[in-house]
Amino acid sequence: MRARILNASAGSGKTYQLAYKYVRDVVEQPTLYRHILAVTFTNKATEEMRSRILSEIHTLASGGKSGYLASLCAELSLDERTVRTRAREARTRILHDYSRFTILTIDTFFQRILRAFIQELGLDLNYNVEIETASVLSKSADALVEQIRIDEELQRWLTAFVQERIDEGRKWDIRDGILSLGGELFKEKNKDALSVPRSREELGRIVARAAAQAEATKKQLQQTAARAVAIISRAGLTAADFSGKSRSFANYFFTVAAGELKPYGATVAKMAAAPEGWGAKGSPAQALAPELQPLLREMCDIYDANRKSWNTCDLLKENYRSFALLQDLYGKVRQMCSDENVMMLSETKNILSEFIRHNDAPFIYEKVGNRYDRFMIDEFQDTSTREWENFLPLLGNAMAQSEQTSVLIVGDIKQSIYRWRGGDWEILHRRAARELGEASTETIHLKENFRSLPLVVEFNNRMIGKVVESDNTALNQLLAQAPPHALGGKAREELRDTLQEAYREHAQSARKKGLHPGYVNITHYAGEPPLIERIKACARHGEHDGFDDARVSCNP
Repeated sequence: MRARILNASAGSGKTYQLAYKYVRDVVEQPTLYRHILAVTFTNKATEEMRSRILSEIHTLASGGKSGYLASLCAELSLDERTVRTRAREARTRILHDYSRFTILTIDTFFQRILRAFIQELGLDLNYNVEIETASVLSKSADALVEQIRIDEELQRWLTAFVQERIDEGRKWDIRDGILSLGGELFKEKNKDALSVPRSREELGRIVARAAAQAEATKKQLQQTAARAVAIISRAGLTAADFSGKSRSFANYFFTVAAGELKPYGATVAKMAAAPEGWGAKGSPAQALAPELQPLLREMCDIYDANRKSWNTCDLLKENYRSFALLQDLYGKVRQMCSDENVMMLSETKNILSEFIRHNDAPFIYEKVGNRYDRFMIDEFQDTSTREWENFLPLLGNAMAQSEQTSVLIVGDIKQSIYRWRGGDWEILHRRAARELGEASTETIHLKENFRSLPLVVEFNNRMIGKVVESDNTALNQLLAQAPPHALGGKAREELRDTLQEAYREHAQSARKKGLHPGYVNITHYAGEPPLIERIKACARHGEHDGFDDARVSCNP
């Protein structure tokens, strides 16, 4: 297979697999280190991977005992002497050509690509990379506040912004409010919206149009309900005369007519479908059903047709001032970066993405793609959509040039729930294999746990299995109960069994052995857990008794 995806849970040996793949490739061909790119997400992880690989190559080269030796001999059909000889050659070459020993963070790699395209992108050769966003935001916010003195429109906008914050019971400090918005600037999901400039006047017109349309359709719904209430009142009846008595579905007519436009429930939807069952057979309520049922159906249709636009309008009215200020702040950030010849590290992937997207045959192949033949990506669950799209042309190019395993991707789908760096679990779960080509991609689930003792592994398997089963059932029930207007059929189908899919291969088997099978302690507590003291106790167990300890704290 040209690509291999390892779905690796904690303790399953993914670092071993990555290091082994690198060592195997350079033992097979000692000059190949110049054409291998290994990428992870933090400086610490990068250093750990680099040290692990160099340590294993050195052990092989110096005649030491290596856990890789037997596998290398078998897989490469080489004897021990040849493996060690090639390891010595690889070690010497790497030490004398260390700059081509490429194990990097993903941000550093993207910066290298950006530097390669500096002329095409029109960037200053000597730009500085700014990692921390706080200082840039602070200076930009100060500049925006300073502009109030000469920009009356901005002054009025900020005044309204402050008034809204006061009405909501939040701090009125302008600078604090602007800075609280600033964190949204560097989130990948907001880049497309911020890249399209909208004037404050245009935003005001958009909100006004949306509000007018929402008001008209809400009035239409209210008038339809009022017509139904008038029919019921002329007959001398109340909502309690219909099926359900005091909790009758007919209360929906009166509620909406009074101005409370809330979602309708399953019973209302049922009664809107047919006039049967509105009241006891032969009762005055049932006699009104043929006249009222079309009105109830009309109300449901109006609600379904306009629910999204009403919610959108509410969100617009709540956030459009903040969005306008966010665009103003974004402009100040960009201006300051331009004036000081600074590039925010978080912007790197976005600039690169735009460059790749707007070129039919990206120069990335010529300047970078043909240099690296093999790619290894660690902690892949933290890869964002834009990062993946930037990587994909390189990976596809490498796979097209060789029949060997050119791409090794390692990650843990379960850790994607933290959404660190905007990671998307679907990339590791389905998208990567699909876009690399399922016929050329092998997905492997590492099932063995080398870190924890058997009792702990068994406890984790059972606990996670039960929690996932319970939560997945609850999720499916919510999806089944959700009314049609709340969730479309396609979205409902995509969400069904999501948790079961994500945790499908969670169970592990224990490989670690010790004097004891392990130790699990479940403590119920109220309030803050005594976490620090418990960690110290676990450490003492580990030092003196060889225990592997897991602790679960549960609120009663």
